[in-house]
Amino acid sequence: MDPTSYYFDGMHRPGPDDPPVVYFQIGLAGWGHFQLYGGEPHRITPGMAFFILVPSRHRYYLPPDSPGWTFAWLGIHNPWLVARITKHVVARGPLVDLAPDSVLAASVLRLLRGAIKKDFRDRFEVELALFEFALAHERWAEQGHDGFDAGQRLLDETRSRVLAALPGTVNVADLANQEGVSRKHFSFLFRQSTGLTPAHFATQVRVHEAARMLIETRMPLKTIASACGFANANHFSKVFRRFQHLSPDSYRRTMR
Repeated sequence: MDPTSYYFDGMHRPGPDDPPVVYFQIGLAGWGHFQLYGGEPHRITPGMAFFILVPSRHRYYLPPDSPGWTFAWLGIHNPWLVARITKHVVARGPLVDLAPDSVLAASVLRLLRGAIKKDFRDRFEVELALFEFALAHERWAEQGHDGFDAGQRLLDETRSRVLAALPGTVNVADLANQEGVSRKHFSFLFRQSTGLTPAHFATQVRVHEAARMLIETRMPLKTIASACGFANANHFSKVFRRFQHLSPDSYRRTMR
């Protein structure tokens, strides 16, 4: 959570003779930046992910205005899989918009569960899960999922609209009207492009703004709740805990 200490440069390697490795990193809460050298940084929010080719000219880091960044990552060392994934990442780019109900998401979750719970029966089952992950990514890439930029545009525009409306709130119908489409079509487009529902993301933006205020100000909870569009301090605390897994008071103490 400290922006001065969390920074990774993709040209870093443990040693000059170590073979290349691929990492896959997925955002779970908060957000951070991923950036290819010479390009603009991409904000990685929950459900978004990226491949890390080590070594390669990229960096990922925690910007000063982020409330914190929680993510999970997988390391892939199998030389054949590294070469195959690298080929597709070079062709399609490192960014992935991960729909929660997709085959790719399921394969990622299986690998994460296995790493945490140690419930793979043996190394062969681990290798099979890794191959299934690589094939799911190839299928995702070849289906033409080049919508990351569109998804990022929607997220950035929606974030700006939600923040501009504070201390009021905007509903999905308002957001759809601003895009010139029906509520149903906007919800479908938003979910397809970002993997999130508009309502969930709008609440997430307000929670992140509240998190910023908790860190940067000494305002009481009821004032922050009102400024961020929550009905009262109790409602704010309940929603905040759902997104940040801490009460507002605990979050303020921890971050300070």
